[in-house]
Amino acid sequence: MAATPVLFSKFFAAADREAVLAAIPQGTRRVVFIDTPATAELAPTIEALLARGVEVHVRDHHDELNPANPRAKQIADAAMRIRELCGANAVISNRKANPACSSLIEVGQFSSEGTVIVADSDPDGLTAAMKAAGVFYPELDADADVLDGGRVGQTADKLSANAYLFVRAMSTLPTFDAARPQVSEDAKAKLFNDFVSVVNGDSEARGRLEKGVETYEAGVREAEKLAGTVTDLMSGVAFVDLMTSPRFDLTTLAGKMDARPGTKVTVQKKAQGPIAAKHNGVQYSLAVVKAFQAEINLQGLLMPGFTSSPESGIISNTSFLLHVSQEVWESQVLPALRARFAAAS
Repeated sequence: MAATPVLFSKFFAAADREAVLAAIPQGTRRVVFIDTPATAELAPTIEALLARGVEVHVRDHHDELNPANPRAKQIADAAMRIRELCGANAVISNRKANPACSSLIEVGQFSSEGTVIVADSDPDGLTAAMKAAGVFYPELDADADVLDGGRVGQTADKLSANAYLFVRAMSTLPTFDAARPQVSEDAKAKLFNDFVSVVNGDSEARGRLEKGVETYEAGVREAEKLAGTVTDLMSGVAFVDLMTSPRFDLTTLAGKMDARPGTKVTVQKKAQGPIAAKHNGVQYSLAVVKAFQAEINLQGLLMPGFTSSPESGIISNTSFLLHVSQEVWESQVLPALRARFAAAS
C-alpha cells in the first residue's frame, strides 16, 4: 500500500502471533498495530518486537471506559497492559468516541521508510491502514464509520461510490473453507488491493470490481427469498437457518431481518465462518438492531470471563455482535435469550 508494507491479521492464537513476527522483515524500525483488539496474543507480539528494538505504536478503538462485567474488565485490563508497554505510542479509544479507527490517525502519519503496518483484516482495518500509509480520499473517514457498523447501514446513500462498489464486491468473496483457508484469504487480499488501486484511479481495478456487481445482484435476489423463511425464535428475536442456503447478500438479508416488527436481536445459523470451521460446521451469528444497541449487550448472554477466539466457540469484540458455536448456543446463549426476552415480555 503506497510504499508502506501492510500485513493483515487477527490475533486469536499463538500461530497468528508467530506468523506476524515472521513476516516483519529485518531492519524494520517501526511497527504500527491498527484496529487490533488487545487479545491475549497482542501483548506478547508487542513484547517480542520491543525486544528487537522496534518502536511500536497502537491505534485501536476496542477499549471499555466503564467496565460493567468481567469480560469488559478483561478488555480494559488488556488495553492498559498495551499502554504500559508502548506508553504514549498507544492510543486506544472506544467505539463510541471513535466508531472507526481512521479517526485516530492523520493522513500519511505512518508512511515513512522502515515502517510496517499490521491491521485487522476487515474494512475498518483496511481504511485506517490506507490513511496511515497516505492513501486517502475525502469520504474515507465517513465511509470507515459505516463500514465498521452493521451491514444494514452499508447502502448507496450512506457510502461514497467507491466504498459502495467495494462492499458489493466484498459480498462475492468465497466463503471460508477450513480445508483451504488460503482461498478466501487470498481473494480478500486481492479485493483490498483492488480497492486501494481504485482510490488511486486505476480503471482496470475498477473494472474488476464492477464485474462482481452481477454476482452481487444475484445474491440480493437470493437474500430476498431467504427473508421469507425468517421466523420469530421468541418475542423480539428473529431467526433464520442458512445451513443449506445458496450464496446470498448479507446486507440485504440483515436489513430484512432488522425490519421485522418488534425485532431487537437477529440470529443467523450458518455453515460458514471461523467458528463453524472449528466446531463441526455450525456457527450462530447474533446482532442487535441498531435502535436497541444501547440497551442490549450480547456479551451479557455469556458466562463471565469468556475467551474470544474461534477455538473457544465465541467471537465478540463489541456488545452488539456475537458469534458462537452450537455448544455455546445451547448451553449459554439460548437459555440467556429466553430469560432476557421472557422477562421483557
